[in-house]
Amino acid sequence: MQLQQLIYFMTVADQGSFNKAAEKLFATQPNLSKAISNLESELKVNIFYRTNRGVELTEDGKKLYQYTRTIMNQMELIEGLAVKEAPRILSVASYPIITMGRLMSEFYIRHRTESISLKLSEERMYRVIEMVESGEADIGFVMSNQVQLKELRHLINFKGIELHVLGMDTWYANLGPAHPLYDRDEVTILELLQYPFVRRPDDYFSNLTHYLEIDGVRLTSFTRVVYANDSTAILSLLHTTDAFRFGPGLSADDFSAYGIRTIPIRNCKIQITSGWLQRKRETLSEEAADFVAMLQNLYPVSLQF
Repeated sequence: MQLQQLIYFMTVADQGSFNKAAEKLFATQPNLSKAISNLESELKVNIFYRTNRGVELTEDGKKLYQYTRTIMNQMELIEGLAVKEAPRILSVASYPIITMGRLMSEFYIRHRTESISLKLSEERMYRVIEMVESGEADIGFVMSNQVQLKELRHLINFKGIELHVLGMDTWYANLGPAHPLYDRDEVTILELLQYPFVRRPDDYFSNLTHYLEIDGVRLTSFTRVVYANDSTAILSLLHTTDAFRFGPGLSADDFSAYGIRTIPIRNCKIQITSGWLQRKRETLSEEAADFVAMLQNLYPVSLQF
């Protein structure tokens, strides 16, 4: 049985006449009749009653018509795959940073009339790298200090990933209105040492930072630590308690919208490199390229070191 035979059968049944079906199919009436006869012989049933007025379906013909209609519907779906546009998706894996949520909102607004699915995953740096490597994310956003950067470059080179540096930054203290140092223009690391320090749970890269120092004080000196892996919980802690966190100057405006200040830390020499990741030798989608352009506008001259 061939698909063309079923197409002939459906057309004859719909037209109720071999002649009319032949005209519609641009085929000769004898060839059409032969094709139907071969189909009946193969199925060993009569599918049409021939009358002077044309043809009518037999009971077996009616069953065949239902089955064939199902096949034709499925064929239309299959053929539609060839012409249907591939779904547009933007998937970003990002080091946890409040700014990324704003960028996603801005991207949505810019493309709200288009059918684009958006996915933002906030992950620690090692997981960001894994997601870019596996294709779960089109691009990744990372921030690494001077201790982490060498290891980051080594790992992504091994995994076939490129790092595109966006800018340099340093750490500031994020403090909410309930914090005693909230109105200060500058704070010292010794002043911060007496307050709870909010941070994300450790991963491989964050463990590398334990020996970092700010103005002679190691980060391991902070004994009052609050671990939180939820952005809403972190915002609430900063806004309502005397806890603080270290954060880049990049997010100052975004925290300010929640009443949280980004205050310079005296003699903080920590260097933070921000950049985005992509798989080597892979062309970015139109959506990913547009998002990268937004990332490239994150660092004004004032934040270049």
